[in-house]
Amino acid sequence: ATRLGYDLAMAELEIRAARQADLDRMIAIDHASKSAYAYKMEVLDGKDNFSRSFQRIHLPRAVTLSYPRDEEALLASWDEADAIFVGCVLDEVIAYVALELRRFRATARVSDLVVAQGLRRKGIGSRMLLAGEAWAHDRGAFRILTELQIRNDPAIKMMLKLGYQLCGYVDQYFPNQEMALF
Repeated sequence: ATRLGYDLAMAELEIRAARQADLDRMIAIDHASKSAYAYKMEVLDGKDNFSRSFQRIHLPRAVTLSYPRDEEALLASWDEADAIFVGCVLDEVIAYVALELRRFRATARVSDLVVAQGLRRKGIGSRMLLAGEAWAHDRGAFRILTELQIRNDPAIKMMLKLGYQLCGYVDQYFPNQEMALF
């Protein structure tokens, strides 16, 4: 279990390559997220044009989103990853990012980016992503592709804040049938 309440100003976040011994600690992190917003897709199809737009809408109540992959799917995904980095505070794994380079030319795909519940919205996810970006850049990638659940507003806001652009979607993309934004 992850202890919460670290004073991140006092304890340094160490980002390093994941080790086999980290996998159980990565699985133990609570992967669920909470969101008070979602994105509604509007479809306009005309004779000579079409468009898709996404509008951020406030939900009547906050929802808890289960992570789109279960433990078995996570382990399979990590087996396919080209790199996995963990973020540790006082030798405890509190975050991780998994990346893949083989699927798309000159593009690194972020398959997982997870931060422990009580430590979210403190810049840890951004630092993990930046470490993944540096690794990918060193290997010739000039694009980073992320896949986000359409109801995961905190993750979408983080990506937009970091300068990412939404470039597409796939309906029923995740094993839990959730739509993905890319």
